Amino acid sequence: MRALKVIVPPFLLTICFIYGFCVGKYRWFPFEQLAVIKRTLSQISKLNNDSLLVELAKTNNIELNDSLKGLNSISSSKKSNTIQFISFGDNTFKNIKGLLNSINLNNSSLIVHVGDILLSGSLCEDSEIDHQLELINNLNSPVLYTPGDNEWRDCIDKAKNDNYNLERLAYIRKSYFYKNQTLGRNPSIVENQRIRGYPENARLIKNNIAFITAHIVGGQNNFDLYSKENILEYLQRDAANIEWITKSFETYKEASAFVIVTHGDIFGRKEIPLFYEKFANSLLELTNKYKRPVLLLNGNRHEFKSFQPSKSKFPFLHVIQNFGYPDKKAIVIEVNPLKTIPFNVIKLID
Repeated sequence: MRALKVIVPPFLLTICFIYGFCVGKYRWFPFEQLAVIKRTLSQISKLNNDSLLVELAKTNNIELNDSLKGLNSISSSKKSNTIQFISFGDNTFKNIKGLLNSINLNNSSLIVHVGDILLSGSLCEDSEIDHQLELINNLNSPVLYTPGDNEWRDCIDKAKNDNYNLERLAYIRKSYFYKNQTLGRNPSIVENQRIRGYPENARLIKNNIAFITAHIVGGQNNFDLYSKENILEYLQRDAANIEWITKSFETYKEASAFVIVTHGDIFGRKEIPLFYEKFANSLLELTNKYKRPVLLLNGNRHEFKSFQPSKSKFPFLHVIQNFGYPDKKAIVIEVNPLKTIPFNVIKLID
């Protein structure tokens, strides 16, 4: 009996405490501090991404807009051609319907998808690829998409067909790029490299800002020394990519800025890998030749990063690397050629 007298009161008090904390009532218990703690935790859970963006700006080459940081653009009497667009990638659509809905709530003149619509090691069956296309086409804005390695290079073939990966690439081209337009519910007309056999290489211009995709992927860009077919595919595609960006810069030579979209992270390492080298050198030369701000927008690494690979030798080139799985975020990028940093992440979407 004595034991019950000792145990029961604390037990009942604990039950009442837990109930009161859950419903937010402390009239029976003089712990107002707990109410303050609860409100603080609630506020933290509702914080938007502005604070994260401020933190990213400390370690990345981005300039926050006036509402966040108060930084001003370079004063100029010239009128700037500006645009804001959304970019994301490296996420299977299976688990990001919430992100897609959030993207649709942000009206944008363009969405850029940097590739990897499937997880690495997927079967990449027709039905799976078609489902991803259906979801992309539910986005309200035009979607400029460049393939990643997961949807063809890294697909698993149970039958062990030597040409399975190239068959998947052919299916992507047939299903995603059969029209001369972007994806999305309200597509835009594009020019592409269809005549050369690369309809995925596309370009368009908005607000005098040129957007150009080049089919460069992870997975060593299909530079596969164990496969003659893969090596040949890599060499042909690499040459086509270089030709495409060279002609695109000339076509848009009056553009205020260029946005080059690839999946592969060309400048993400200390040294440029061999399988990106020729394209990288071509791009670097073009940036100095045309002397316009150039953004290379890529994915593949699943980690946000913004930097200039060689500011002294190639001052016009900037790189922004997108978030990726498991970090389900899209970014809003502002292009303003008259700003100190012409390409800035001004908002995160999740």
